[in-house]
Parts: sequence; C-alpha cells; structure tokens
Amino acid sequence: MNTIPKLINTIQNLGYSISLEGDKIKLKFVGKGNPLKEASTIINEIKGNKAIVIEYLKTMNKMEAIFKDKVDEIAQVYRADTFSYIMIVFPRMYTKAQELEQRMNKVWDEGKDIKAFQEIVNQWEEMNKRCIKLYCAKNGIDSVLDGVYNASNGKPGPCQGLGKEAEEHGTL
Repeated sequence: MNTIPKLINTIQNLGYSISLEGDKIKLKFVGKGNPLKEASTIINEIKGNKAIVIEYLKTMNKMEAIFKDKVDEIAQVYRADTFSYIMIVFPRMYTKAQELEQRMNKVWDEGKDIKAFQEIVNQWEEMNKRCIKLYCAKNGIDSVLDGVYNASNGKPGPCQGLGKEAEEHGTL
C-alpha cells in the first residue's frame, strides 16, 4: 500500500485530479496543455490496483473530514499571534505542538490508520486550545465562545435556555 500514495501523488503532479464517486475512481486532467504520455502508465497502475486505491481514497476522505472538523473548532477561538507568544514564552509547549503536527503529517502521508490519526488530531486540537487559552489569559482576552456554556464564568450561553443564570439559582 506504500506505493498507492506515491501513485496518487505522481498523477496529481502530472496535472490530474483524483476523487471517488461512489465506488468509482474519477480521474480528470486539470493541468495546462496536454497530458504527458507518462500519465497513461500511472493511470494503468491505478486501474490495476483499483480496489486498493478506492480503499485508500476512502480512508483519506475520512481523515480529511476529521482534520477539517478540528480545524473549524480551533478557528472559532484562535487568536492571531498565539503561536508567536507560545514559541517565546513556552518553548517546550511550542516544540510539543510541532511534534504533534509532524506525527499527524506522518500518519496522514501513510494514509492507512484512521484511529491513530484521530488520536493524534485530538491531541493536536487540545494542545492548540491550551496554547490559545494561555495567550488569551496573558492578554486579558475573553476566550468564551458565544452560545457555549463555560463553567468558569458560571453563565450559560443562549443555547442553554432561560432560567439557568446563577442569580436565579443561587449557585451552580
């Protein structure tokens, strides 16, 4: 299976997009000019390994969805200059974040172990959120998302409904 990522990378470098439509592989030339002759050899190799390529593409699609979900969550609370601050003030934490990214990239490049990828992405998300919280605390920035319950401030967001404020119930 190690050759499948190389085949896909090669065909993409030759100007093709590759995707799945159901259980069919869709190859489309999107490059400029005419496709290179060597592309036909790669396309034949992809056809010859169709089942493995389909499985690989399905795995990659799942991994991409996992990653995008976490990136979207981080983007909601991310503050510019977070990692510049962390790199200077908490260099070990910055190094750990870099190591997690390298591990995540390695598992991504292998394209086979969704469970390992999910675990690393979760660790990466937690590390990013810790860095953001430290940056926000240092700079006096409220890191609470609107509409998300934050136990530390004792106030519910709008999605928790009315009547749950600390003043009405005494303590939470």
